[in-house]
Amino acid sequence: MDYNQAAETFLSCVKSRSKTEMMSRFSKYAHGEKLVLVGLYKNTGSPILPSDIAKQTNMSTARVATILNNLEEKGLVTREISRTDRRKILVAITAKGREEAEQSRKEAVSRIVKILERMGEERTKCFVENVQLFFDLAMEIFEEENEKV
Repeated sequence: MDYNQAAETFLSCVKSRSKTEMMSRFSKYAHGEKLVLVGLYKNTGSPILPSDIAKQTNMSTARVATILNNLEEKGLVTREISRTDRRKILVAITAKGREEAEQSRKEAVSRIVKILERMGEERTKCFVENVQLFFDLAMEIFEEENEKV
């Protein structure tokens, strides 16, 4: 097998314009405000530092601050001063924010289900296994490369 050709085909498929547009619509909940909101939702409702949100989402602290301002304005999150360290601000998701995060997640799952149903049971099973393997190996290689640096 020509792995270089396979990699080129993979990149071409992932980067094609129409597929990129489709993927952005398909994963709306994985960007910007939705990404932060879903991250807070997954944090089981415990207040979290904005700097931790930045790390989890791989965003700059400035970007997170802007997003938090917007989310707070919409009533989806609250911010309060830490009781243990008054220099720190803690962010928590509100009930309204939790509802919106759940709805975004349901919409994303629904989109994926439609695609997987059309693929059929056998292809879906192989696809999911291969995607898991791909990302596991990618993380392994990434960690190996970081160890060398």
